[in-house]
Amino acid sequence: MATSGDKVDRPQQRRRAPEKVMSATRVNVAFPFSSVKISEPSEHLIALTALLHDMAVLVADVAPGAEADRLCGRAEELLARVS
Repeated sequence: MATSGDKVDRPQQRRRAPEKVMSATRVNVAFPFSSVKISEPSEHLIALTALLHDMAVLVADVAPGAEADRLCGRAEELLARVS
């Protein structure tokens, strides 16, 4: 038995890591170009959209079907938005 003057070796108790670590730091990120609006489409964009529409119509003539009709509809909507 150990006396009061003797050192007693005790096994070190292992500390458990905290289950949850919470931080009080907050970061807000702001993007300077979060909304980009085109005020006026260029002539090249209008011409490209018209070409796309013409090609969709040609595809519908060569291979008619539901998929070709949807493609023509999308091309017409795009041309209407740009023109």
